[in-house]
Amino acid sequence: MAWNIVRALTAWRESQQSMKCPWEERDYLVLDIETSGLDAKQDQIVSVGWVCIHHGVIELDSARHIVLENADIGHSVGIHMITDADVLEHGKKQQSVLRYLRHLLRHRILVMHHAPLELSFLKQVWQTEKLPSFSIRWLDTLAIERAKAARSQQPIQEGGFRLGACRERYGLPEYQGHDALTDALATAELLLAQIAYQGKECRLHDLNQMGGGRVTLSTR
Repeated sequence: MAWNIVRALTAWRESQQSMKCPWEERDYLVLDIETSGLDAKQDQIVSVGWVCIHHGVIELDSARHIVLENADIGHSVGIHMITDADVLEHGKKQQSVLRYLRHLLRHRILVMHHAPLELSFLKQVWQTEKLPSFSIRWLDTLAIERAKAARSQQPIQEGGFRLGACRERYGLPEYQGHDALTDALATAELLLAQIAYQGKECRLHDLNQMGGGRVTLSTR
């Protein structure tokens, strides 16, 4: 028991220290999830896409796009354009994909655009697959953008926090949306643009204050 407390305290201190470091000293995994709907308890993950950031640079050779087997496509095919035939031909076992993702996230910070939706699906599948509890730190580019707008008292019209609209404010090019890998790459570029806006002294702590947190994925 005492050893567990010491180990937990050590991990907490290391986590707090890491928050004070320049943002580029940490590694990131930028994730996007395409689903069959918006309700994590009723709908399914259809595909996932991710790309990693190392030393402040997007590593394109880390990019992955994976379709999950047994995904119920239904009417969502019109959104992400993934068909039942794609699932049948390319689908990967959900638990294997989650285990691989967990491995990659052991020493990386998870980045998403609109974290509440993505995290709700991750929490649900973690329970479904009965995977071991796993705690991760995350950043949300949408929340960062919202905090920036609030600080500058910049009015944002309805729809202005969507990924494409956020990117447009930084002069980033328009990408075709609703593809998990394309959206992950678009989010990674948006994060780098947001950090550049904050300036060279930007720390992980600053980003976390604007739109970040920690979540534990568990079977409960």
